[in-house]
Amino acid sequence: MKSRTRMRLENSTIIDCGQQRQKVRSISWNSTGSWLVGACNDRLAKIWTVEGSSSQGREVLAVSGHSAPVDRARFHPNEASWLCTSAQDRTVRIWDVRAGSQRSMGRIDVMCSPRLGTSAASVEWCGSAGSSLLVVTERDDSVYIYDVRKLAFSTTGGRASSASPLHSFPLKPNRVESTIFSPSGKYLVAGTSFQGEGMGEVRIWEWKTEASPPKSFVYPGHTGPIFSHVFSPDGKRLATGGSDAIVGLWDVASMVCTDTITRRTKFIRSVSFSHDSKLVASSSEEDGIDLADASANGDFVGKVGRGGADEVSFHPKAPLLAWARSDVVGGPPPVAVAKLTIAQ
Repeated sequence: MKSRTRMRLENSTIIDCGQQRQKVRSISWNSTGSWLVGACNDRLAKIWTVEGSSSQGREVLAVSGHSAPVDRARFHPNEASWLCTSAQDRTVRIWDVRAGSQRSMGRIDVMCSPRLGTSAASVEWCGSAGSSLLVVTERDDSVYIYDVRKLAFSTTGGRASSASPLHSFPLKPNRVESTIFSPSGKYLVAGTSFQGEGMGEVRIWEWKTEASPPKSFVYPGHTGPIFSHVFSPDGKRLATGGSDAIVGLWDVASMVCTDTITRRTKFIRSVSFSHDSKLVASSSEEDGIDLADASANGDFVGKVGRGGADEVSFHPKAPLLAWARSDVVGGPPPVAVAKLTIAQ
């Protein structure tokens, strides 16, 4: 039998985005890969393009409207100009940023008690074709689904007209760090742990249900909370990153964790698959972004960047990897993009 050729990182070219004084905690590519957005501590969401860039990305737009630092930014997986931002002003806002300008599409107000936090824990779009659904995880361990086409924004600062979500799922006593849609859009997939201290579990349930609480399928996978999880573009793999410093690689068909990546010693902050589903990147506060072969036991492919990263995100169509760094004020720019050359 012919042995499988191992992948390795042959070369990488770094493109910096943003100013040294900024902090960026979250990043996201739009569906065409033409724009990269960063959630900034200066109350803005900055959008850059790296097309044709050699060493510095070009700012396209600074989306304004929040009154506090922006924690999360997510472009829609299919609608290239739809952008969601979540900030510490207790709002989640939806924008249309086509043609390099911003137009508000709606606003969602965080419903949990201010003593639990000033922003949503996570916001994620549904990636199934034609979907306008958004899942918002709040810091009281409740999960809400909204249809952004039904939101309305008052220019006088009023609340969103759809203050009531389509569906709500209180998951206490389980602690929820983030929730995503399955590739089909039929299920919600959350990283949970009992009171934030038990085993990290992948919890899956069908969201179009009248049952309360809904019937969940629970798969233990980490010895502590799961902080990040993402499906591969081909829908065959799920990557989870936990407080136990482990990245789990799951076979979606069987929901078995088939491989683990154990090269880190501190908790995994973020995981991301490449556009062809062959690579998985993971970050912690340790030096560099780890690149692994997603289909070969998580074998080491290479490492890029300096320092830790809050979030990593692969380009949707090309071998480019972006990462955000919120603890680099006075150091390198807060966002970097690596053009990767992978030998196979």
